[in-house]
Formats: sequence, C-alpha cells, structure tokens
Amino acid sequence: MRASITLRGEHAELTRLQAFADEFAQKCSLPDDERWRLLVILEELFTNTVTHGYGPHSARGGITVVLGWRTGRLRISFVDDAPPFDPLALGAPDLEAAGEERPIGGLGIHIVRSLVDQARYRRNADRNHLYLVRYIAPATRNAMPNDSSQR
Repeated sequence: MRASITLRGEHAELTRLQAFADEFAQKCSLPDDERWRLLVILEELFTNTVTHGYGPHSARGGITVVLGWRTGRLRISFVDDAPPFDPLALGAPDLEAAGEERPIGGLGIHIVRSLVDQARYRRNADRNHLYLVRYIAPATRNAMPNDSSQR
C-alpha cells in the first residue's frame, strides 16, 4: 500500500498530516504503538521543517509525505523545498548534561532516529529528501491456555 499528501509549509497543516497518517495506519492495520510512532515521527519532521526550515519570515514552501507499507516494512519519504539541511548529520545530543547546559535543538531528530531502523538523506532538485524505514514484526497474540481445572 502506498499513499501521499502534499502540504503547505504552515503549522496549521499539521492536522491534515496527522489525519492522513492515522488513516494510513488504520488501512494497513498497524498496531496502536506503531501508529503512535508514525505520528511522532511525522510531527517532529513537519514541525522542525516549518519552524526552522521555512522560519517565520520566509515564503512558505511545500512538503510532500509518501508512506508505503509492505508486510513488515513501513517506508516514509519526507520531501521539502526548505534550504538545504541534513538532519542526519547532527550529532546525538548529550542527554546526560543538565537541561540548562544543553544547546537548544537536536532532540526531535534524535527521537526520530531512535524510532526508525534506516535513515537516508539527499539533496536533489533544490529539495531535501529524507527516507526512513521502520521494520515492524507481525503482531503476536498471547493466547491463554485452556485450563479446564478452573471450572
């Protein structure tokens, strides 16, 4: 299954992105915890792009999100026309440092990286292309043993 959406680079579009991702997750029968992870990933990427990529004074651009599902593999393509930025080039934040000693930023992409199994960035045709993959094991059902001695 594959689906895509194109959004304006405005904070108000986050609601449309969330509804799109939620519907996709339901159609693919993703478990609730995987649906939650997908929503967190997309919210972080979208919010960072709108806030930092486009900024408050730049002309708003466009963001395209493509989601793909094949049994056991969720693919996310996040493409924007903001200035060049490779989020994968950032080092991991020092989570041991006190909050006031840590520089602002970097935590959102750290969260995204921790929620996916593969990540790749490239700049092509004046657009940032971020490709993410998450492997999802089939849901296992914990069946209760049939214990007839309890009757």
